[in-house]
Amino acid sequence: MKGLASRRARGRSVSADTPRHRLPMAGLILLGVGAYLLALVVLLPAPLAHDWVRERGWLPQGLYLDGVTGGLWSGRAQEVRWQDLALQGVTWRVRPGDLLRGALGVEAGFSTPAPGGSARLRLHPGGVEIRDLRLDIPAAPVAEALVDWPLVARGRIVADLPGLSLDRHGRFHDVSGTIAWLGAASGYPEALPLGDLHARLGDEDGALTADARDRGGPLFLQAAARLEPDGRYRLRARLGTRPQAEEALDDALALIGRPDGDGRIPLNLDGRL
Repeated sequence: MKGLASRRARGRSVSADTPRHRLPMAGLILLGVGAYLLALVVLLPAPLAHDWVRERGWLPQGLYLDGVTGGLWSGRAQEVRWQDLALQGVTWRVRPGDLLRGALGVEAGFSTPAPGGSARLRLHPGGVEIRDLRLDIPAAPVAEALVDWPLVARGRIVADLPGLSLDRHGRFHDVSGTIAWLGAASGYPEALPLGDLHARLGDEDGALTADARDRGGPLFLQAAARLEPDGRYRLRARLGTRPQAEEALDDALALIGRPDGDGRIPLNLDGRL
């Protein structure tokens, strides 16, 4: 009897221990499946992902990527085009550490038009953040992409933005930095020299603000601009010329309006993007 009771006890002991052995095994299986799926995402070729997104019409209208290589987490596009603006040597690298904080962080850059640009982007449920944006490109392709009428533009667009945040309601926060048009010249059929033009960016009550000034060149410029979260914009500017300006620049400004008491021409624009 004692032997039979002992065997029954051992049987109950084995039966009680069995689930404790199975649970760790099930966890390991789930962990393995999760690791496999994560590896698929990490190692998924960027060309395959691009084609999949493009076929479903998920790319923004007018955006095209050519020569995509690498992976989703670190890749390269030979060219990225948006309307008439083309960037070559575009690279990106996902920052895994941001994923642990519930965000998608990406370091991106391009090499052409030279010398190119770079920035750190962070997407999260509350909006998007841009940090350490550096940009130096010719003004001509920017004008071609943004202006619908014939215009010849010269010089370089140089941007230095330590920070810019846009929340999900379209409100700007923590905006700081400058955008400059160096060696600026524009006009049609020939570009007229304007000098160096600088704008300092900021934010106020969710709106993006810009305060622009010239640096003593042919064009006198004082301007303040504001872009509201709902797309409304306002521009208040005063324009004029200096002695070194070409006569054609005076003629062009005369088409805008009459000079005020200080000899400056006011320019006021209001609208919605």
